[in-house]
Amino acid sequence: MTTGPEYADKLQASHDSLWKALSFFEQEEIEQADIRDGWTPKALLAHVAFWDDFQTRRMEAAFSGASADVGVAWPELDNDQRMAIDRARDWDEIVAEADAARQRMIDFARGLDDAGLAALYPEGERELSLDKLLRHMVRHTAEHTGDLYDYAGSLRRWSRADLRAFLERQHKNFMDGVGGLTEEEMLTAPICGVWTTRDVLAHVLSWNEYAHALLDEWPQPDPERLAPWAWEKGETIDDINERLLARKADLDPITLCDGLITYHRRMMKLFDGFSDEALSSQGRGWFGRQDRMTTLYFQIYAHEVEHALDLWTYQQTRSG
Repeated sequence: MTTGPEYADKLQASHDSLWKALSFFEQEEIEQADIRDGWTPKALLAHVAFWDDFQTRRMEAAFSGASADVGVAWPELDNDQRMAIDRARDWDEIVAEADAARQRMIDFARGLDDAGLAALYPEGERELSLDKLLRHMVRHTAEHTGDLYDYAGSLRRWSRADLRAFLERQHKNFMDGVGGLTEEEMLTAPICGVWTTRDVLAHVLSWNEYAHALLDEWPQPDPERLAPWAWEKGETIDDINERLLARKADLDPITLCDGLITYHRRMMKLFDGFSDEALSSQGRGWFGRQDRMTTLYFQIYAHEVEHALDLWTYQQTRSG
């Protein structure tokens, strides 16, 4: 069973992923973009914050026994009614609420021992499992992060030409981040935790190869082709990343850069061959999600954006 501290880490990671997705929107889009059915990014963050706060208070009440006899007082407004209100609220106020509500849930989860997590707590006529609810809250955030990425890369947001230009620009920015680095620097200087530039290149290439395998056999690739990226029992994403790095341990930076350029060209060739209908179609996306193809493309290059930041941060450090 997942421990309380492990849930705390998962809650933090899912919150960080939500913010990463939000970072791809301009403030005007945060306020006005219709992701789906009237939901804006601002209203979506307020929605996550509301349920973080509500469910944490619910778990605290159940854990202390305060709700054992009285049960749960459910919200009077439904999600759509709150959304209509949240669309007009101040963004900074929502941000503060979201961060505070998630931190309170993280702190609660981190303080749970195995017995407290496994117990069932009475709430009037029902019982609450903290384990199940914490698992749901991690998934709840991930689902709404997926909603953001679904719109972020969609042809509702971009023209086809503009989306392609965005992908090309992000890849160029990532590759340019290696410029001027010596081989010794790339092999020894840590730029992302303990990872060197060589490690970052190998990491990004590993996941670009995965993305290409998904796109090449869209919408349902052969599971055997995806076997190197399959989750093994008990693995975390860090375990998978280390396993993938080990598979490329013998590759030097030049070979890795060649591989990155090759797979980028292959994915762009596929992009150019897909119709608009195909680009907007559903298939097996990142980590087994059912996603639009444009969402997968956007996530591939959002990943490059993330690690381009590591490269350029190091570039500034070495030149400053």
